[in-house]
Amino acid sequence: MACKVRRIWIVGLLGALAACSSGSSTPSTSNAPNPSSTTVTLMLKGGGLYDQPVTLSRSIVNGGPTGVIRILRTDHTGQVVFSSLPSSGQLCVYSSMVVGGTLYKVSHCAQPFPANYALKYGPHVP
Repeated sequence: MACKVRRIWIVGLLGALAACSSGSSTPSTSNAPNPSSTTVTLMLKGGGLYDQPVTLSRSIVNGGPTGVIRILRTDHTGQVVFSSLPSSGQLCVYSSMVVGGTLYKVSHCAQPFPANYALKYGPHVP
């Protein structure tokens, strides 16, 4: 009887550890479909950035986009609209700029990707 109780306790402990580690190391995903289009607003310090490239891709590897689907430049409001999105799978948006000789990058990946997303450069960008 004691051996059976010990096995149940160990199995429960292993299950709890697996649940904690998987949640922290991998992004949550859903099998829901991607929207047919997405509006991405590229922002710096609360305002939209004009005429900046935004890349739509399948993933971000080593800090850059891979599996590039399309690259668009932001309009006067800092927005790009990607249409005819793949109906399933992870999608990522990425942008980079050089300020004072320093490269700054910002990206976001999601599955499904939201219909509207604000891609924001952090406060560390001058």
